Amino acid sequence: MENTPGNSVYNASTSRFLNSLIREWDGWSISGGSDTSNGNGVRMLRLFLPAARCEILVPLSHFSPAGYHAFAFPMHIDRGDGILEPIALPELVMLLLREAGIADRSSPAARLTFFRRMLDSTAAIAEIAEAVGGERPFTAGDPTFIEAEKALRFGHAAHPAPRSRDEFTREDSERYGPEYGNGFALRWWAVEPSLLATGAAPAVAPVEATHALMGSDSALVARAAAATGKTPMPLHPWQAARLMQEPFYDRLIRDKRIADLGLGGPIWRATSSLRTVHSSETPWMLKFSLSLRLTNSRRIVEEHECARGLAVHHLMTGPIGAALTARCPGFQVLGEPLWLALRGPDGAVIRETMVAFRENPFTGENQPPAAVLAALCERHMDERGSHLADLVHRIAKSSAETPARVAERWFERFLETAVAPFLIAQGSFGLLFGAHQQNLVLGLDDGWPEKLYFRDCQGTGYVETFLPRLRQHLPEVGSSTDHVFGAREAARLVGYYLFVNGAFAVVGALGAAHLADEDRLFDLFRSFLQRLTAEVEDRTCLDYLLSSPTIAAKGNFMLSLGNVNENTEVTDPLAAHVQLPNPLARKVTP
Repeated sequence: MENTPGNSVYNASTSRFLNSLIREWDGWSISGGSDTSNGNGVRMLRLFLPAARCEILVPLSHFSPAGYHAFAFPMHIDRGDGILEPIALPELVMLLLREAGIADRSSPAARLTFFRRMLDSTAAIAEIAEAVGGERPFTAGDPTFIEAEKALRFGHAAHPAPRSRDEFTREDSERYGPEYGNGFALRWWAVEPSLLATGAAPAVAPVEATHALMGSDSALVARAAAATGKTPMPLHPWQAARLMQEPFYDRLIRDKRIADLGLGGPIWRATSSLRTVHSSETPWMLKFSLSLRLTNSRRIVEEHECARGLAVHHLMTGPIGAALTARCPGFQVLGEPLWLALRGPDGAVIRETMVAFRENPFTGENQPPAAVLAALCERHMDERGSHLADLVHRIAKSSAETPARVAERWFERFLETAVAPFLIAQGSFGLLFGAHQQNLVLGLDDGWPEKLYFRDCQGTGYVETFLPRLRQHLPEVGSSTDHVFGAREAARLVGYYLFVNGAFAVVGALGAAHLADEDRLFDLFRSFLQRLTAEVEDRTCLDYLLSSPTIAAKGNFMLSLGNVNENTEVTDPLAAHVQLPNPLARKVTP
């Protein structure tokens, strides 16, 4: 498919690239008049490229104080001769990579990798757009959990290469990518007990939990039973195929220390994170190590991450969890009380074989409808509509209220359901959940938010001043492998994950669809936060959100440009943050 400047299937890639670029690079401005999609007084993003002696002009169809701008295409290049020529994303990136402030932030090899990943992501998004881009699952009713996971088609809303998947072929993406929605069976090995490492909460039996994953596949159960003295272990089929090419595993299989049981069990589908998979027939979701890089990180599960998951499960099933649930009854943390892995010759855990078990409330024929927030906020290819906008219009159509009124009421319900629990958890219990929009799953009732499921406990941290209290329930909290932050640092993390990456995306989606004025939504947001100050013990975070002129956000552009593996090379999660105007503290105008 030709990557032409006016080809609409490439707009999703370009929008994500531009929104990530202008968060971290200062060679731009926005000029022009009011929001409009016609040619009269349109706001214009101008990228200044002195090394190339040109400017790039990109019309805005919506200026977003929340930072989720919508653009009109094509872009044009102005070389100062009065002639504007259309320009496509790859051409823009080649020019940008020559500019000071970009070229000097990475090596030549890293810039080549950056360019390749941008091309790979752009091609992948174009293929996805052609295959499933027109699907609108929120127009008819509330989708199932996995239908909503599939609805996140184009990836991170502010990233230069949101659908880059190093080591994955196009066929791999079609088979295992969540956006295609295809089902697959797991690979199963029966493993000699001395090779198996595990960690489990006291109430969870690893063997029973593993057998529960086999479902009604009697043939697989029989093959596992025939492997006398061995313990069955599930593997992602893509990862298993890679492992079986390595001499170490081939030797274990030939020595009969591992029996390859083949594919089997129920059908699984990838969630929006790709490496976590779901089946409506089992009580567990599974999070696998996958030896590939997605966006900024290689997706290898670490043993200390699994230990954090066990710690959070312990806290949430004890008095801390009971107290938090009493205050936030619609809030549920999906526990991760079990993990499995193989051991190497030295007895150490082999990270590439790790799998974490996550509680699965979305089972059976009558599972509760739910939608990951990232899918709801994702824009359609017209840059205005979104799944959230479809949902709001559906509610308005079935009620006597206008779409604008529904949008405001929906946003207020969202704040109470999906934002308040995390601020209470941080400000009254010292728990720092990584509550970005891909970890927030909204339980829906005829389109309205009624419950919040939080997933992925492995990045959870703690506020330092609460450690003595937390250690009364779990003495090892705050160990050397835990994330522990002072109150101010914790506020910045909440500001990025829950606000910039989560709630601000909701504001931007409603604003771009012209369902609500963003400044009006931020007025409602401020009132909500001001009311909440009376309900938390530590107000540091709320004070930061309400009064700081800037708000910290993770810099995906420069991380990607520098080819940084965020999982292993960024030890301080605040180090890669940049400062953005804070729309909660003041109105933002270009």
